[in-house]
Amino acid sequence: MKQVKARKRFASDTKGKEESAALGSTPLLKAIMVNSVLHNMSVFLPHDMKFFDLFEELAEKAVETAQLLVDLSADYRSQAPHSLSSDSRRSSLSQIKERLTVLEAEGDSIVHQIIQGLFYDHTRVTEEKGDIRYFSHNLDNVIDGVEKAVARLAFTQQLTVPEPVSEFAPIILETTKEIKKAVCCLRDIRHSEIPLEECCIKINELENEADKLNRKWLRILMTTPTDDPNEVLTRLLLKEIVDILEDTMDNCEDVANILETFRLKGGI
Repeated sequence: MKQVKARKRFASDTKGKEESAALGSTPLLKAIMVNSVLHNMSVFLPHDMKFFDLFEELAEKAVETAQLLVDLSADYRSQAPHSLSSDSRRSSLSQIKERLTVLEAEGDSIVHQIIQGLFYDHTRVTEEKGDIRYFSHNLDNVIDGVEKAVARLAFTQQLTVPEPVSEFAPIILETTKEIKKAVCCLRDIRHSEIPLEECCIKINELENEADKLNRKWLRILMTTPTDDPNEVLTRLLLKEIVDILEDTMDNCEDVANILETFRLKGGI
């Protein structure tokens, strides 16, 4: 009886092995097995370095955008208001606005390249891809914010850049420069951890400074009495511009937070 059971067990095992071998020989299962092996091996593959180039290019666009906002304020300060005609003001503002529109489109293109690169990158888990996507979008929002503020500024009839914009501009420029320095640290984050941390601290300090500036101008714009209906409309427009510039600084702070996440994780 035991010998009969043993022969049946042997026959069953042999049949199972033959069926497994037959199934394993099909093209579909071979592809599944190969993909599974490659997926497990992808953990040990080096990360694609192209993201660093795209990050640095996007950060450079942000600096250039902020510099244009500073240049716009400087152009008007360098000339007496009465000597600057309405046509000349609109020409200068129009040129900077057009350049910002180009930079905004170029920033969107870089973000698209990053997203496409993540789609085909099998060396990172979903969480890492999410961090990179969030980082690139927030950095691009800095460019978008400055472009949007200048577009709103073009609606005003003033012959000078409003004082709130002139005060926000250098803060945004300094912040984007700190972001650029921090982004350059990502290539060798293990040896650049301290400079990266210092940049993030500085960005947060500048964002706090922008918060104070925002509260100051909201108080002035919303509480100072006026009987001129046109002045009321101008103030509402300036309030929107101030809100946009404050949101831009908030995006800078979000960028710093993700940079801190990269630092904690030891890279991207």
